[in-house]
Amino acid sequence: MDALEDYVWPRATSELILLPVTGLECVGDRLLAGRDGAYYQLFVRDGQLQPVLRQKSCRGMNWLAGLRIVPDGSMVILGFHANEFVVWNPRSHEKLHIVNCGGGHRSWAFSDTEAAMAFAYLKDGDVMLYRALGGCTRPHVILREGLHGREITCVKRVGTITLGPEYGVPSFMQPDDLEPGSEGPDLTDIVITCSEDTTVCVLALPTTTGSAHALTAVCNHISSVRAVAVWGIGTPGGPQDPQPGLTAHVVSAGGRAEMHCFSIMVTPDPSTPSRLACHVMHLSSHRLDEYWDRQRNRHRMVKVDPETRYMSLAVCELDQPGLGPLVAAACSDGAVRLFLLQDSGRILQLLAETFHHKRCVLKVHSFTHEAPNQRRRLLLCSAATDGSLAFWDLTTMLDHDSTVLEPPVDPGLPYRLGTPSLTLQAHSCGINSLHTLPTREGHHLVASGSEDGSLHVFVLAVEMLQLEEAVGEAGLVPQLRVLEEYSVPCAHAAHVTGLKILSPSITVSASIDQRLTFWRLGHGEPTSMNSTVFHVPDVADMDCWPVSPEFGHRCALGGQGLEVYNWYD
Repeated sequence: MDALEDYVWPRATSELILLPVTGLECVGDRLLAGRDGAYYQLFVRDGQLQPVLRQKSCRGMNWLAGLRIVPDGSMVILGFHANEFVVWNPRSHEKLHIVNCGGGHRSWAFSDTEAAMAFAYLKDGDVMLYRALGGCTRPHVILREGLHGREITCVKRVGTITLGPEYGVPSFMQPDDLEPGSEGPDLTDIVITCSEDTTVCVLALPTTTGSAHALTAVCNHISSVRAVAVWGIGTPGGPQDPQPGLTAHVVSAGGRAEMHCFSIMVTPDPSTPSRLACHVMHLSSHRLDEYWDRQRNRHRMVKVDPETRYMSLAVCELDQPGLGPLVAAACSDGAVRLFLLQDSGRILQLLAETFHHKRCVLKVHSFTHEAPNQRRRLLLCSAATDGSLAFWDLTTMLDHDSTVLEPPVDPGLPYRLGTPSLTLQAHSCGINSLHTLPTREGHHLVASGSEDGSLHVFVLAVEMLQLEEAVGEAGLVPQLRVLEEYSVPCAHAAHVTGLKILSPSITVSASIDQRLTFWRLGHGEPTSMNSTVFHVPDVADMDCWPVSPEFGHRCALGGQGLEVYNWYD
């Protein structure tokens, strides 16, 4: 193994690359390989090495010299940072040892036991020895688990896991499956956060303990991560052979027009403080500038701005056979882009785009319309910095004979979306929060929050019209219209960055003014029920979900920190 300098493995895009590998370690059925400031987890599939996950080392360590499994079973990373030799623990995110050796261009050797650690190297023709008692497994005290190094930009709840009384045998649960007699300590919410520090974290939030456990961190992004979306939630083993735990597919996106898709699997592990372990597998990635570079006729096209940012994501679950889910992205260059996920997320490709808003798009949100004896319709709503809302009928767009999806100007470019089904001027400035909820009457309740602190709530009706030249269900085209609408001009004193409709009669909003407010709906203009002050500055996102009849709802607020509230009606 020490003589192996290069190894070949295929990327998720099926292209072969030759990479210098500086260290290899076998852990169970996985292979760990270090290179270029990061280490890869790989496993063998069909006679080939397949990359599972790429993890970064500590900041500034661009030269990974090796990987070692220490006596307690954990892994440490050996590398050089400027003129120092560093031993880095990726689990606790700390530098265990730092040796001022002069840099990595020298002969050196490393050894570690339970009793001591030794590092020998050549410097100015002399053999130098650094020795530390306790090795790399010395006891340490963690006052609080680390979450993110910079502000949190998005919070998304995945699901709930129940832990048995013995040590916890988790089972996946949706909010509707929770029984009134469920004990609070047995419920643990799995939440995903992303941050300006380029990482995506998977957290475990027990219902009543008030603690937050970081299960794992994904470090594949090269710039800030601003949005995350979740789809395909289930249990390990599938519906035929369900196993304890939770599985889900996650799409994250942010700066540099970069998007990643990966899967997570949360399983019981009594050896960890949270009694849970999270396994991550990277599936695919996409960057707009890389897509441009692969085009044969790229000299005829305008290159995509590399500073384009994805501001928001929404997963659109399709019911058409042979098609995976769509991912809608709100982009800072004024586009709404649709990506198609295939092969369980292993293929991520750009399908269509539109520049209808002609300015930065801040939010996208997808919802479905279901009516008796009618086809299920998939709708998408986008919001921009001018306070306008646009609604798109994705079901009609994806029909084979549809004219909504216009062919591209040049081969290789994405399709172009036509005009939206409905446009609405909801606010006078940018819309930072958006949510919808179906009503019992078959309509949809839509709520939005703006930068001027205002709320806008309206009832949207979806009516099916029959085209004259078409016959049958294929000729049905949805017509959207607003039945009633209400506004609260001074709902908050600053930007409304979080909004969630909990029921047709209750909605909750969060603002940079650090107030979490619950509103009563259904009797004309929304009226304030109660409000509380939270302690997270510059809140950027909020998610709220039902826990049980005993514990009400939980609201997670992310900004310059993370705060979770329990609310009882």
